[in-house]
Amino acid sequence: MKEKYFYIRVSTVEQNVARQTSVFEKEEGVKIIDKISGDVPFFERPSAKRILKAVEQKTISELVVYDIDRLGRDLVDFVTKVDFFSKNNICVTVRKMNLSSLRDGKKDPSFEIIANVLAIFAQSELARIRERQAEGIAEAKKKGAYKGKPKGAKNKDFKSKVEKYPNVKACLESGMSIDKTVSATGVSRSTVKRIRKEYFEI
Repeated sequence: MKEKYFYIRVSTVEQNVARQTSVFEKEEGVKIIDKISGDVPFFERPSAKRILKAVEQKTISELVVYDIDRLGRDLVDFVTKVDFFSKNNICVTVRKMNLSSLRDGKKDPSFEIIANVLAIFAQSELARIRERQAEGIAEAKKKGAYKGKPKGAKNKDFKSKVEKYPNVKACLESGMSIDKTVSATGVSRSTVKRIRKEYFEI
Protein backbone atom coordinates (compact mmCIF):
# COMPACT_ATOMS: atom_id res chain seq x y z
CA MET A 1 0.00 0.00 0.00
CA LYS A 2 1.34 3.40 -1.01
CA GLU A 3 1.46 6.22 1.53
CA LYS A 4 1.85 9.97 1.58
CA TYR A 5 5.18 11.17 3.01
CA PHE A 6 5.74 14.51 4.71
CA TYR A 7 9.32 15.75 4.73
CA ILE A 8 10.34 18.29 7.37
CA ARG A 9 13.82 19.77 7.68
CA VAL A 10 15.54 22.31 9.89
CA SER A 11 19.22 23.16 9.70
CA THR A 12 20.26 22.47 13.30
CA VAL A 13 19.15 20.32 16.23
CA GLU A 14 18.38 23.50 18.17
CA GLN A 15 15.79 24.69 15.68
CA ASN A 16 12.11 24.01 16.32
CA VAL A 17 10.17 22.03 13.72
CA ALA A 18 6.78 23.18 15.06
CA ARG A 19 6.19 25.71 12.27
CA GLN A 20 6.42 22.98 9.64
CA THR A 21 4.80 20.13 11.59
CA SER A 22 1.80 22.27 12.55
CA VAL A 23 0.93 22.58 8.86
CA PHE A 24 0.71 18.80 8.54
CA GLU A 25 -0.52 17.79 11.99
CA LYS A 26 -4.08 16.94 10.91
CA GLU A 27 -3.00 14.98 7.85
CA GLU A 28 -2.37 11.25 7.76
CA GLY A 29 0.87 9.89 6.41
CA VAL A 30 4.50 9.24 7.25
CA LYS A 31 6.18 12.23 8.90
CA ILE A 32 9.95 12.35 8.38
CA ILE A 33 12.18 14.91 10.08
CA ASP A 34 15.81 15.79 9.34
CA LYS A 35 17.80 18.20 11.48
CA ILE A 36 20.63 18.82 9.09
CA SER A 37 22.05 21.53 6.86
CA GLY A 38 20.37 22.05 3.52
CA ASP A 39 23.85 21.88 1.95
CA VAL A 40 23.80 18.11 2.43
CA PRO A 41 22.44 16.38 -0.72
CA PHE A 42 18.86 15.24 -0.19
CA PHE A 43 19.40 11.49 -0.40
CA GLU A 44 22.43 11.68 1.89
CA ARG A 45 20.34 13.07 4.73
CA PRO A 46 19.68 10.37 7.36
CA SER A 47 15.89 10.52 7.33
CA ALA A 48 15.55 11.34 3.63
CA LYS A 49 17.16 7.98 2.87
CA ARG A 50 13.90 6.43 4.06
CA ILE A 51 12.13 8.27 1.25
CA LEU A 52 14.55 6.89 -1.33
CA LYS A 53 13.95 3.40 0.06
CA ALA A 54 10.19 3.97 -0.21
CA VAL A 55 10.65 5.01 -3.85
CA GLU A 56 12.63 1.85 -4.55
CA GLN A 57 9.98 -0.26 -2.82
CA LYS A 58 7.18 1.66 -4.58
CA THR A 59 5.43 2.42 -1.29
CA ILE A 60 5.19 6.21 -1.66
CA SER A 61 2.48 8.04 -3.60
CA GLU A 62 3.19 11.66 -2.70
CA LEU A 63 5.95 13.72 -1.11
CA VAL A 64 4.84 16.88 0.71
CA VAL A 65 7.21 19.65 1.78
CA TYR A 66 6.49 23.02 3.34
CA ASP A 67 8.66 25.00 0.91
CA ILE A 68 10.96 24.24 -2.02
CA ASP A 69 14.13 24.84 0.03
CA ARG A 70 13.21 21.83 2.20
CA LEU A 71 13.64 19.53 -0.79
CA GLY A 72 16.57 21.05 -2.66
CA ARG A 73 19.69 22.97 -1.71
CA ASP A 74 19.21 25.30 -4.70
CA LEU A 75 17.10 25.61 -7.83
CA VAL A 76 19.14 23.00 -9.69
CA ASP A 77 18.70 20.55 -6.84
CA PHE A 78 14.96 21.24 -6.54
CA VAL A 79 14.25 20.86 -10.25
CA THR A 80 16.22 17.61 -10.53
CA LYS A 81 14.47 16.19 -7.46
CA VAL A 82 11.02 17.01 -8.87
CA ASP A 83 12.06 15.34 -12.13
CA PHE A 84 13.30 12.27 -10.23
CA PHE A 85 10.03 11.86 -8.33
CA SER A 86 7.91 12.58 -11.41
CA LYS A 87 9.68 9.83 -13.35
CA ASN A 88 8.70 7.49 -10.51
CA ASN A 89 5.05 8.65 -10.71
CA ILE A 90 5.25 10.35 -7.32
CA CYS A 91 3.47 13.66 -6.76
CA VAL A 92 5.51 16.47 -5.19
CA THR A 93 3.47 19.00 -3.21
CA VAL A 94 4.82 22.35 -1.98
CA ARG A 95 2.33 23.37 0.68
CA LYS A 96 3.46 26.99 1.07
CA MET A 97 2.81 27.59 -2.63
CA ASN A 98 -0.29 25.34 -2.68
CA LEU A 99 1.09 23.54 -5.72
CA SER A 100 1.31 19.85 -6.64
CA SER A 101 3.17 18.36 -9.57
CA LEU A 102 0.28 15.97 -10.28
CA ARG A 103 -3.49 16.42 -10.16
CA ASP A 104 -5.64 13.32 -10.57
CA GLY A 105 -2.63 11.49 -11.94
CA LYS A 106 -1.87 14.14 -14.58
CA LYS A 107 0.74 16.89 -14.63
CA ASP A 108 -0.60 20.10 -13.11
CA PRO A 109 -0.27 23.04 -15.57
CA SER A 110 0.37 25.64 -12.83
CA PHE A 111 3.13 23.55 -11.30
CA GLU A 112 4.58 22.93 -14.76
CA ILE A 113 4.78 26.66 -15.47
CA ILE A 114 6.53 27.42 -12.20
CA ALA A 115 8.81 24.38 -12.56
CA ASN A 116 9.76 25.52 -16.07
CA VAL A 117 10.58 29.01 -14.82
CA LEU A 118 12.66 27.51 -12.02
CA ALA A 119 14.34 25.24 -14.57
CA ILE A 120 15.40 28.27 -16.61
CA PHE A 121 17.01 29.82 -13.55
CA ALA A 122 18.53 26.43 -12.72
CA GLN A 123 20.05 26.17 -16.19
CA SER A 124 21.53 29.64 -15.77
CA GLU A 125 23.02 28.56 -12.47
CA LEU A 126 24.45 25.40 -14.06
CA ALA A 127 25.94 27.49 -16.86
CA ARG A 128 27.68 29.69 -14.30
CA ILE A 129 28.96 26.60 -12.45
CA ARG A 130 30.32 25.08 -15.67
CA GLU A 131 31.93 28.38 -16.63
CA ARG A 132 33.73 28.51 -13.29
CA GLN A 133 34.74 24.85 -13.67
CA ALA A 134 36.07 25.49 -17.18
CA GLU A 135 38.11 28.42 -15.86
CA GLY A 136 39.44 26.19 -13.07
CA ILE A 137 40.35 23.42 -15.53
CA ALA A 138 42.10 25.88 -17.83
CA GLU A 139 44.13 27.19 -14.90
CA ALA A 140 44.95 23.64 -13.78
CA LYS A 141 46.10 22.73 -17.30
CA LYS A 142 48.50 25.67 -17.27
CA LYS A 143 50.02 24.25 -14.10
CA GLY A 144 50.08 20.73 -15.53
CA ALA A 145 47.75 19.50 -12.80
CA TYR A 146 44.84 18.37 -14.98
CA LYS A 147 44.72 15.50 -17.49
CA GLY A 148 40.98 15.12 -17.91
CA LYS A 149 40.94 12.10 -20.22
CA PRO A 150 39.02 8.93 -19.43
CA LYS A 151 41.17 6.14 -18.08
CA GLY A 152 38.56 3.63 -19.18
CA ALA A 153 37.28 0.57 -17.38
CA LYS A 154 39.67 -1.38 -15.19
CA ASN A 155 37.53 -4.48 -15.29
CA LYS A 156 34.32 -5.85 -16.78
CA ASP A 157 32.39 -5.23 -13.57
CA PHE A 158 33.27 -1.56 -13.65
CA LYS A 159 32.45 -1.26 -17.34
CA SER A 160 29.00 -2.66 -16.68
CA LYS A 161 28.53 -0.15 -13.86
CA VAL A 162 29.36 2.75 -16.19
CA GLU A 163 26.95 1.34 -18.76
CA LYS A 164 24.33 0.93 -16.05
CA TYR A 165 24.57 4.61 -15.07
CA PRO A 166 25.06 6.56 -18.32
CA ASN A 167 23.40 9.57 -16.68
CA VAL A 168 26.17 9.66 -14.06
CA LYS A 169 28.84 9.49 -16.77
CA ALA A 170 27.11 12.29 -18.70
CA CYS A 171 26.91 14.51 -15.62
CA LEU A 172 30.58 13.97 -14.75
CA GLU A 173 31.67 14.57 -18.34
CA SER A 174 29.76 17.85 -18.32
CA GLY A 175 31.86 18.98 -15.36
CA MET A 176 29.29 18.56 -12.60
CA SER A 177 30.58 17.91 -9.10
CA ILE A 178 29.90 14.70 -7.17
CA ASP A 179 27.20 16.39 -5.08
CA LYS A 180 25.46 17.84 -8.13
CA THR A 181 25.62 14.48 -9.89
CA VAL A 182 24.13 12.71 -6.88
CA SER A 183 21.34 15.29 -6.74
CA ALA A 184 20.67 15.13 -10.48
CA THR A 185 20.64 11.36 -10.83
CA GLY A 186 19.58 9.98 -7.44
CA VAL A 187 22.48 7.51 -7.64
CA SER A 188 24.36 6.86 -4.39
CA ARG A 189 27.36 9.00 -3.60
CA SER A 190 29.64 5.95 -3.31
CA THR A 191 28.76 4.82 -6.85
CA VAL A 192 29.28 8.31 -8.30
CA LYS A 193 32.62 8.62 -6.50
CA ARG A 194 33.75 5.24 -7.81
CA ILE A 195 32.85 6.10 -11.39
CA ARG A 196 34.57 9.46 -11.12
CA LYS A 197 37.69 7.98 -9.53
CA GLU A 198 38.12 5.07 -11.90
CA TYR A 199 36.84 6.50 -15.16
CA PHE A 200 38.23 10.02 -15.05
CA GLU A 201 41.59 11.47 -14.23
CA ILE A 202 40.79 14.58 -12.24
